[in-house]
Amino acid sequence: MREVVHKRGARVTCLSHNDVFKIFNSSSKTTNIHSKKSNSLFVYPAQCNFSGAKYPLSWIKSVHNGVLSNVISSSFTRWYVLLDAAAFAATNRLDLSTFKPDFVCLSFYKMFGYPTGIGALLVKNSSADVLQKVYYGGGTIDVSLSSELFHIKRQNLHQRFEDGTIPFLSIVSLKHGFDILSSITMEKISKHVFSLAKFLYKSLLMLHHSNGKPVVKLYSDTDYSNHDMQGGIIAFNLIRSNGEYIGYMEVLNMAALFKIHLRTGCFCNPDLINGKPTGAIRVSFGYMSTIKDVEILLLMIKESFVDGIPLNKIPDWWPDHKTALYRKYYPFDTNIKRVTNNMTNNNENGITNELQNVKELVTQFVNDNQFFKLMSTDQIKKKCILEQLYIYPIKSCAAYKITGSWNLNSKGLEYDRQWMIITSSGTCLTQKQYTNLCLLKPTIFKDKGIMQLYYPGMPTIDVPLDDNSMTIIDGKVCQSRVCGHKVEGTDCGSDVSEWLSLAIGLPNLRLIKQNNYDSKRNDCTKPELSFSSQAQYLVINKTSVLWLSDKISDTEVQKDTIIQRFRGNMILSGCEAFEETEWKQIYIGKNVFEVTGPCTRCQMICIDQITGLKTVEPLRTLAEQFHGKIRFGIYLTKETKENGTITVGDTVRIL
Repeated sequence: MREVVHKRGARVTCLSHNDVFKIFNSSSKTTNIHSKKSNSLFVYPAQCNFSGAKYPLSWIKSVHNGVLSNVISSSFTRWYVLLDAAAFAATNRLDLSTFKPDFVCLSFYKMFGYPTGIGALLVKNSSADVLQKVYYGGGTIDVSLSSELFHIKRQNLHQRFEDGTIPFLSIVSLKHGFDILSSITMEKISKHVFSLAKFLYKSLLMLHHSNGKPVVKLYSDTDYSNHDMQGGIIAFNLIRSNGEYIGYMEVLNMAALFKIHLRTGCFCNPDLINGKPTGAIRVSFGYMSTIKDVEILLLMIKESFVDGIPLNKIPDWWPDHKTALYRKYYPFDTNIKRVTNNMTNNNENGITNELQNVKELVTQFVNDNQFFKLMSTDQIKKKCILEQLYIYPIKSCAAYKITGSWNLNSKGLEYDRQWMIITSSGTCLTQKQYTNLCLLKPTIFKDKGIMQLYYPGMPTIDVPLDDNSMTIIDGKVCQSRVCGHKVEGTDCGSDVSEWLSLAIGLPNLRLIKQNNYDSKRNDCTKPELSFSSQAQYLVINKTSVLWLSDKISDTEVQKDTIIQRFRGNMILSGCEAFEETEWKQIYIGKNVFEVTGPCTRCQMICIDQITGLKTVEPLRTLAEQFHGKIRFGIYLTKETKENGTITVGDTVRIL
């Protein structure tokens, strides 16, 4: 910007941090000057992108009243103000009815973290006429001639300046960010991020190596004592115990191992430190940041970069530094000692107490706001919990209850519906025709590498979990269909075939295990499935089941076991009845799942999974209560194909 105006013959003057405070603090009188002789523009940030220092918004009015005229120019000029609010607006309230800059630039990326590369320029209507555009692009003109240098720009301001196609998809997505911010006041966000920055600043200030040398070199323009003057940003470098600076790339790589995202380098700031261009490490807090984030960062620094046992102490230079900072901002205050020589704030006990107070403020912010009630683990535990976890190793047979953790793979829960029973014609056996399948109970023994099958009146039989140890007759591959889809698997052998035929009471039954790949699946965009019908996971809300069971009057239905009729993989507790029908995405532990739709129910839910008896309930009541729309439970698909784990008792977060 400076280069553009300089090339057009304008005079450019750069003010240092100290100079600008001296100018505004020393000017006791200003004159409202509006000369048509020339125009001048004062550009400054509401909050520094490097140190987080906030510059007074009252300067806007002072500039309009000519405070800079005598300093910058001896001639009369009309002053305009461009306020860079990119860093400021993300965590602070900018009231344009009180503070009236002519132009304001914003970054939505800094406000929401998404989408990247989109911002806005706000133009005061009364100042719009001063903007003379020196170029034009597509869509910004009414007329252009190819035969001569002539064009007419559009009269509407935004049409004149918005060259090309605007990123309308990114603009639409901003609504979701504004919805979040509308639930938390900017005043609370400002104090929240300041409290986090203050906690980190004071913690880093006191951190020393075992030899007494400081661990951190802090770059700050305030002492983090006033949130009106300091934002939620910390800039620093780390120092070894011998005084050498640690390269910021080394810090960045170590932070990644702790799952911490930092900015390093110059991060769009052509800054000078001690007269030399350099890079630093920057921490920027947002409304979603928590005290736990700060504690993890401090843990990373202590474990990775502190030599010996960390020491906490106040540096010797701290009192003088506070005095210098206060003189900079309040040069006319004659009682500086009252502020800077307060021993309570200068000793270790004082700062320790101060940090504890900050943690309490941050905790209160989290507790007060709905966004954190959703994302905070402690709050969510009272909301929704993964109470029970089941797999159904053999399709349409009994469940195997999981009591601890279980693996997730690209197809769902490990061993869930990996086997199925087929007839000699290749038809899959289900409870719809043979209700006694619910009495066939598989048990997984991972340590032994077997699945043990139990059926009343029959001895147990073992089936290998691993394909490599399975006795395969001629490597036979069997084909069948599941809900109209062709599937194939490997025959598990004649021993288990005879056992199944005796148990179920049908001749020539075969147990097949799904192959590791499906040669018939050509659509790689669809999630992989085992022998399940519709989706990888089925979720049942326990509260919804209780609501339904209260509506059932049939005494033949055992209400304490009715939930098992729905054959869910995940049973959730602590939710409101049927709130699952509104979910779009849920987090369980560290896993993200997309809700792919409701589960449409059939007569399978009428089979008592303990006895095998068939009743008309709960299908009748379900149809009656929901006017024929027989849906119950929701299907999930894991967002990524990466393996993971899930544990009974995990917190469930809903988005």
